Amino acid sequence: MRSLIIETSLIILLTLILYLFEPEASELLAYYHNGIAEGEIWRLISATFCHTNFNHLVLNIVGLVITLALFVDLFKTIKIFPIIIFCSLFIGLCLFFFDTEVIWYVGLSGVLHGLFSYGVVTDIAKKDPWGYLLGAGLVIKIIYEQMFGASQSTINLIAAEVLVNAHLYGAIAGFIFFAYKKKIDK
Repeated sequence: MRSLIIETSLIILLTLILYLFEPEASELLAYYHNGIAEGEIWRLISATFCHTNFNHLVLNIVGLVITLALFVDLFKTIKIFPIIIFCSLFIGLCLFFFDTEVIWYVGLSGVLHGLFSYGVVTDIAKKDPWGYLLGAGLVIKIIYEQMFGASQSTINLIAAEVLVNAHLYGAIAGFIFFAYKKKIDK
C-alpha cells in the first residue's frame, strides 16, 4: 500500500509542478504531431502529465484517486508506473498513426481509462461481479463517446475538446497490458 501511495503522490506532484509552469510546460511536453514527426518522441508520453487548465488538472487527479481506490486491492500489489508509461506510449502512438488530424493533446484521462480497464479485466479474470458491472459501464461510456462525443459541459470546463479516442486507446492499452502481464506471469 505504501508503494501505491508514493507512486500516486509522485504522479500528482509531477502534474502539479508541470501545471505551475504552464504554458511553457505544454509547449515542451504536449503531444504535438509535427514535433513527434520531427523526432520529439518524448511527447508521446509526456503529454499525459500536462493539462489545459486547473479544472482539467483537478478532474484528472480526482479521476486517478477514484480509479486507484476502486481497484486498491489490485494496485497496492503492483507498480502503477509501468502501466501509466505503457498506456501513455500506446495512446500517443495510436494518435500519431491513426488520428493524424490530431495536432495537439494533453491530459491523463486516456491513461485513467487504461488503469480502469486493467482493473476491470483483472476483476473479470477473478470472476469478481464488480468487474463485470464496471466493465459494462466502461464499454457503454466508450461507445457513447465514440457515437456522440464528450459532453459540452466537460469541454467548457477544461477549455478544450475532449479527445475521446484517447479514452478508447487507453482502455485498449489497459487490456493489452493485462494480457501481456498475464502471459509473463505464467
